Amino acid sequence: MNLQQFEQSRIPIIEIFNSVSGEGITAGSVMTFVRVAGCNLRCNYCDTKYSYNEFGNDIQVLKPNEVVNILESYNCKNVLCTGGEPLELNKVKRYLPLYLALKGFKVRIETNGSCPLYSKAELNDFSEETNVLKLNYALDVKCPDSEMSNFNIYNENFKLLGTDDEIKFIAGSRSDLKFAFEIIKGHRNILSQTGITINFSPVFGKLDAIEIVNWLKENNAYFEEYKLNVRLSLQIHKFIWPPEARGV
Repeated sequence: MNLQQFEQSRIPIIEIFNSVSGEGITAGSVMTFVRVAGCNLRCNYCDTKYSYNEFGNDIQVLKPNEVVNILESYNCKNVLCTGGEPLELNKVKRYLPLYLALKGFKVRIETNGSCPLYSKAELNDFSEETNVLKLNYALDVKCPDSEMSNFNIYNENFKLLGTDDEIKFIAGSRSDLKFAFEIIKGHRNILSQTGITINFSPVFGKLDAIEIVNWLKENNAYFEEYKLNVRLSLQIHKFIWPPEARGV
């Protein structure tokens, strides 16, 4: 899809709101969230199940310029595109982050790791101006407790990440942490070269954060040896507001 085609399309949107980022390297920063509808995964700990389906009474179907108008009303250039899954293939919503970046927003894409990131060819097909976009990724790697780990395509996606990007392991158990460590070991060279941030988050209410802290301490020598930027990331919005709150 190119820019002209996209401008004539409509995107299913769950919600657009302004708040602080709740996790990852942007935690605590004011951002405007664009939550698109529809997700191809069904993680058993998902806290946004209301975004699973693309059709429903509470879903707005908006033109790209209508999304921009709403975003501009918040006077905030930092945008997080999330879902649902914003990068599902063969969906119009996949190109919303590119469009917003072309409109001057600094866009971070929160993706579940089962969909390919943008290739250079795809970017060029969308617009000749995509080489100057402010666009970054927050990429999940699904651990076994999610029951979705078979859908990871990190081998391909890790190669497309850069310094200001991040990956995230959401761990529900020590076995998840062991799984994550094996993934890191298998890709330590590319993760070290790109300098991306590697976040570890506990499944809220299931794994105590101290378990991850202790695990990070146990393996810190390895992370330092290979110059890996590994850190704990808590969902701070669940401490500020009720864990089930929407639009915050």
